[in-house]
Amino acid sequence: MIQILLWILAIVVVSFGAYILSYIRFRRIIAKQTKQMIELMKSEDLDNLQIGDIFSEVDEDFSLLERAALTLRKKYLRLKRQSKEERRGYETVFSGLKEGIVTVDQNLRVISFNSAFMNFFQWAPLKETASYSLQDIIRDPQVITTFKKTFENSRFNRSEGDRFQLFVTPLPSRNENESWCLGVFYDLSELRKTEKIRIDFVANASHEMRTPLTVIKGYAELLKQKLEASGRAEELELLKPILLGTDQMSDLMSELLNLSKVETGTQLTKSRISTDEITKDVLGELEPSLQLTPKKINVQKAVSEVNANYDATKQIMRNLLINAVKYSGESNQIDLTWEPAGASVVLKVRDNGPGIAKEHQDRIFERFYRVDKGRNRDQGGFGLGLALVKHHMLNHGGNVKLISENGKGSEFICEFPN
Repeated sequence: MIQILLWILAIVVVSFGAYILSYIRFRRIIAKQTKQMIELMKSEDLDNLQIGDIFSEVDEDFSLLERAALTLRKKYLRLKRQSKEERRGYETVFSGLKEGIVTVDQNLRVISFNSAFMNFFQWAPLKETASYSLQDIIRDPQVITTFKKTFENSRFNRSEGDRFQLFVTPLPSRNENESWCLGVFYDLSELRKTEKIRIDFVANASHEMRTPLTVIKGYAELLKQKLEASGRAEELELLKPILLGTDQMSDLMSELLNLSKVETGTQLTKSRISTDEITKDVLGELEPSLQLTPKKINVQKAVSEVNANYDATKQIMRNLLINAVKYSGESNQIDLTWEPAGASVVLKVRDNGPGIAKEHQDRIFERFYRVDKGRNRDQGGFGLGLALVKHHMLNHGGNVKLISENGKGSEFICEFPN
């Protein structure tokens, strides 16, 4: 009996010892295989990876798992290399652009940017992995508002400052919870300098030309008086084109000087103006010329006051009404309307003439631009009236737009912010 118990005890001890040895061996195999898989999944260079027999056949399951892990790692590294190459290509293209480009997410966190953007705002990231908000780089509230509006309405928006012009457009979203926007900054510094040089040149040239024109006109008037006194009708007829030409040149110089002053963007002194008073004032100035035509100006005033500069607003109204009279064709009706529009007051001048073709509407507010390519002096001025209107409205912080169709007349709409 004792011998049987000893045999049983020996079997138990041997079995337990065999279990312990098997457990230790199996644990070592698992640890080795696990270590190899961890090294495999962390490796960035599989070609030079030295981790022993990665496909050990000691355990078939581990062997299959390692093969699958190797395949996945190779695919991941291949996609990672492709992504880096594509990103490097995009960065190369963007870095060659003069325009500043930035991509932000819905939280205005900067996703990507080019070197022109960094130079434009004199900014550089402290490290590549750092996360930056657009507000950390750009302090201009107008820029931030433009990006926010783009995310809110999911459509293109633009804004313009003294140094740049900004275009922001939404980008296709990868999922419902994520949206991006692309902002493009155009540097206007050189353009502004060129504009200032042009404005100064026009102002100086106009000023310098006024003196010789005054001399020519003065002597022509004196010669006219002498010819009229002597009854020399033939010579008097030859003098008329000279007088007409000097008058037109004097008017042109005056309008150029006015436009140059307006284009400098001088801060306007605005006040509460009675729409009734300023309308009567302008119509009173135009009454002599209106009496020579059958045109009738129909006035409607839905607001009593407008926050504007009196002299500038008079010039706006006068130019728009003169244009309406000249280009209203056979129609005798011209409508002038003051009406509210949200937080603004709107001035509308509408005629029922032939209208303005689409190809001219984008350029109608350019200086010297005229729809009449023949530039007939019998109808139309120098092409500066609407340019003056545009710059006066910009100086008011408002805008002017045209609504017109061929054969259906034209309507000019000026919006004065309160």
